[in-house]
Amino acid sequence: MKHRVLWAIWAIVPVAAIALHMGPGQRLLASDRAGDHLSRALAAEAAEDYATAATEYAAAKADLPEDRTAERARLSLREAKANVFAGNLIEGAAQLESLITELGTPTLRGGSLSESESATLLDETRDALGTAAYFTAWTMRLEGAAADEWKPETELARQQFRLLAETAIASGDKQLADAATKNDEQVIRLERMDISELAGLPLPKKCKCNGSCCQKKRAQRMSKCQGKKPSDARDQIKKNSAGQAQNREKGS
Repeated sequence: MKHRVLWAIWAIVPVAAIALHMGPGQRLLASDRAGDHLSRALAAEAAEDYATAATEYAAAKADLPEDRTAERARLSLREAKANVFAGNLIEGAAQLESLITELGTPTLRGGSLSESESATLLDETRDALGTAAYFTAWTMRLEGAAADEWKPETELARQQFRLLAETAIASGDKQLADAATKNDEQVIRLERMDISELAGLPLPKKCKCNGSCCQKKRAQRMSKCQGKKPSDARDQIKKNSAGQAQNREKGS
């Protein structure tokens, strides 16, 4: 009888190992790999190697299970910001716009993220998008872009900072409201500055562009125009903000 029990246990062990590997074990392994990538991303970011940081944040996100939506959203923000600071302004801004849309979906809003966490992440994403658009406008002006090419970028930046200031005032966060207002004023200054004055100034900290921002922006706009009429950035902002406002009212 004892031998039968031992043989039964021995037979079950491989089955349990396979079940662990194919089920919860895969999640644990994925989390371990994601943690390794995250550590490398943070180290690269500390060394201001933002290109490597962006790659490692993307790898960490890819290794997380699909249902870890909250963690994936946070990694998406870190990846996009690293791309912006690495000089991939157009790509980083596109990631940030996608994340703003994602944060307005039920999958994250009021789901994996609490209302306060979602609002905080949305504020951080808006601030990053405003910064990316500001950097893009500055770079495009230096590249000789016409006003009708770079002004949509300053408008996008101002929209983000104004909305950020409004939501901060509504929530009683004076420090954030003041910072967003100051950033909005910096964008206005950029709009009014003569190109000769702008050319004599150093670039804002962490502002650079890999390749031609004007060329990349033109290609992006042409792509958006194919098959559909391009939408005003204000419409998207209002759409996303409406959902956020409704959820804040529910939570109040």
